[in-house]
Amino acid sequence: MDNLLDDNTEDNIRPPDEVRVEQLLEDTRSEYDKQIDEAINLSMLDIIEKQNINLQYEEQLIKEYNDENNRRKDYFTKFLFDLNKLGKIDKEIREIYEIIEPIIESYCSQYIQICELDIETYEKIFKLLGKIRTDKNAIETLKGIIIK
Repeated sequence: MDNLLDDNTEDNIRPPDEVRVEQLLEDTRSEYDKQIDEAINLSMLDIIEKQNINLQYEEQLIKEYNDENNRRKDYFTKFLFDLNKLGKIDKEIREIYEIIEPIIESYCSQYIQICELDIETYEKIFKLLGKIRTDKNAIETLKGIIIK
């Protein structure tokens, strides 16, 4: 029985492939074609390098934009929180909050740098804010954002 298994195993093995010797063909292109190919390769490498530079620049701009957004939001967070809290009690403060909150949000998102309001609204806002015990630095910064 062992002999039978050995015969079947030998029949299943295929003979080795022929050994071939291959040789690369010589480059028979003209000198002009070779120079064109080299120029194309250099151009592609240059494009890839410029794309990488542009990508790094875009990433840097996005990072700086996000950092500035976060810095501005952090600066006004407590101020807006205080106004919102007081606005639940006082109707005038609520009105002021509803006016300046979108202005501050637009400033924090860097959509605007300044906002021009009429003199009456400007004075009403800062007269009321002067009476509130909150971050005075935020109020001073807000005076730079909201102008009359």
